Amino acid sequence: MAFRDLRAYIEAAERLGEARIIEGAHWNLEIGCLTEMIAEQEGPLLVFDDIPGYSKGFRIATNLIATPRRFALALGLPTELSKLEILQAWKNKNHNLEPFPSREVTEGPVTENIVEGDRVDLEAFPAPLWHEQDGGRYLGTGDMVVTQDPDSGWINVGTYRACIVDKGRMTLWIIDSHHGKQIAGRYWEKNRPCPVAIVLGCEPATWMASPFAAKAGVSEYDYAGALRGAPVEVLRAPLTGLPVPATSEVVLEGEIPPLTEESEMEGPFGEWPGYYTHSGKECVVRVKRVMYRNAPILHGNPP
Repeated sequence: MAFRDLRAYIEAAERLGEARIIEGAHWNLEIGCLTEMIAEQEGPLLVFDDIPGYSKGFRIATNLIATPRRFALALGLPTELSKLEILQAWKNKNHNLEPFPSREVTEGPVTENIVEGDRVDLEAFPAPLWHEQDGGRYLGTGDMVVTQDPDSGWINVGTYRACIVDKGRMTLWIIDSHHGKQIAGRYWEKNRPCPVAIVLGCEPATWMASPFAAKAGVSEYDYAGALRGAPVEVLRAPLTGLPVPATSEVVLEGEIPPLTEESEMEGPFGEWPGYYTHSGKECVVRVKRVMYRNAPILHGNPP
């Protein structure tokens, strides 16, 4: 089954006894520490609410697919199987995946709230200090960064860490070999900023396609449709024209200027190998428009 949105997936996890709501955890290390500890114990999906300094209802969900059972739930596999059986079921499904191109729609709940221009305030969304030596507060860990090749029109979706700089800017660390950086470079060669849309929460099967890195020219949305067994419904973000999941929680629209024009220090950050990685000048996203659902749920996915 394909979940319509992140909320439907969380509700399904709750019915399985695989989710827990935590109120009052602080953005300063507490959310990051609890997320890490529970993940190591193969504990429940966590939904953090009543985060000090933020509006009630502005939530963060972590450990979405951090156990085999929730991985199976996200992909429509039987959740009662053993770990080894889940692995075998995933191998069987993976061998028979058929891509589904995304399907464009004209409206979706992500447009419930819209903020533009000088009213944009990234600091209104809870961004944890995940680890004590991180170089900043990372709003984008389980994100989807959407760009479009200026020549072919190919839509690429990738997951790159994103750190708040100020109310209207954030850094992105994209390794040069990744498609997102290559696409941005093609705009920079034309002395143009790269349009970008950043999704900060959607149902997990769609998100799982984002770090997959499909081959050049193939959209990760097609792979997401294969994982879901149904097309991803997307709407065109008005500022950039980029397609974003219509049931996303938060979408940031803006542009990435050339590194020669603007850059900021990024990192370090506690990464998946278990140590802090990379610090240096990286590209900046100038956020010009924000869309978000009522009581948005951000996807936190620190490795």
